[in-house]
Amino acid sequence: MERNVDKVIVICPASAIYPWASEYSAWSGKLATVVDGNHTLSKKRRTIANWKEGALIVSYRTVSSSLLQPLIDSSAEGIILDEAHRVKNPSRQTSKSIFKLGKGVKFKLALTGTPAPNKPQEVWGILHFLYPSHFKSYWKFLDEYFITVMQSNGRGGKYKDVMGLRPDKSAEFTRMLSKIATQRKRRDVMKWLPEKDYSKILLTPTLAQRKALEELQNYFETGDVVTQGVLDRLIRYRQVCLHPELLGIKSKSPKADWLHSYFDDYPDTPTIVFSKFTSFLHLLASELKVKCGMIVGSTGTKERAQLIKSFQSGKLNLLLINIDAGKEALTLDRAEAIIFTDKFPPVGDIEQAEDRFIATTEDKADKPHQIYELILKDTYDEELYQLIAERAESVDVINNFAKHMKGE
Repeated sequence: MERNVDKVIVICPASAIYPWASEYSAWSGKLATVVDGNHTLSKKRRTIANWKEGALIVSYRTVSSSLLQPLIDSSAEGIILDEAHRVKNPSRQTSKSIFKLGKGVKFKLALTGTPAPNKPQEVWGILHFLYPSHFKSYWKFLDEYFITVMQSNGRGGKYKDVMGLRPDKSAEFTRMLSKIATQRKRRDVMKWLPEKDYSKILLTPTLAQRKALEELQNYFETGDVVTQGVLDRLIRYRQVCLHPELLGIKSKSPKADWLHSYFDDYPDTPTIVFSKFTSFLHLLASELKVKCGMIVGSTGTKERAQLIKSFQSGKLNLLLINIDAGKEALTLDRAEAIIFTDKFPPVGDIEQAEDRFIATTEDKADKPHQIYELILKDTYDEELYQLIAERAESVDVINNFAKHMKGE
């Protein structure tokens, strides 16, 4: 951001507004004003109207609300978009609002570690935000750089499906990214960082689990569960793999049993447990013998900050975190182990969750960086890990384009 830009709007996840305000003031020496989501609408409007200089820190939700027009009227000279991959879906109201706010603003900066969280074409949202006149049309962008085919939607209509980058356009695409983006991986800055150690823990399903999974695979119901469609059946299948009691099926959970054994063996190891299912985290918390904290979607900003402080100071050794709630704005570099009880795309969410415990200073470089992945053998769990690996490879040309520019 240029030195003569006096009014900057910073758009970030709600959980990051206060950390952003602190860091912005510390590094720039300028005032940072926060629009707190807990304030009344009238107070938020006054805050925006009274903002004269420095940074105005707002959440994505604030931008997509009735405060969009006051933000446009604030005459911001620059916009910093943190976790910019959140505009990956151009049809979402949040993305549309940010695109509208960005029009006419000369200085814009998009920050993200995963420009394309799940699919290569998701990078268009960031490109359109930065250069709306050049990247006007999403579909023109797809046709120029990607293999697209028309598919039947099964209802007499058709839709355009994206099959990946065109091989003849791959080099041109990465060159284009290199002209408008600076990519510095963490290891480029922190050369002392150790590698993460991955351990796949293959667990055998119980007889009750196997029976329920086979029934769900062949039908849309079990003796205990009736599903309403394919997506619902997939969710229930994943829940059975995690803990059958989530669906009222009487059975032990090999994953929960493994976690109990782990905490019996390592009660003092700073550990983070990630899951996509808040219901499982609550069930786990009620069963565990060790003191733990929990960060889920309903965790307030102040409570979240207190849990982070307690963990980082050593008052807590265990945090149970929903991946969607904990993939951003968390520094938990005291942790020595991460345990994934389940995984599901987008792959960018998983990568960001993993980065929560990466050492932020060289004096912590020698601490363990152990990642455990709990997998139920001979189930969809195993197939899902392969799917995630394939997705990661498909978006690598975007998320790690500097490597591809070097021909590595």
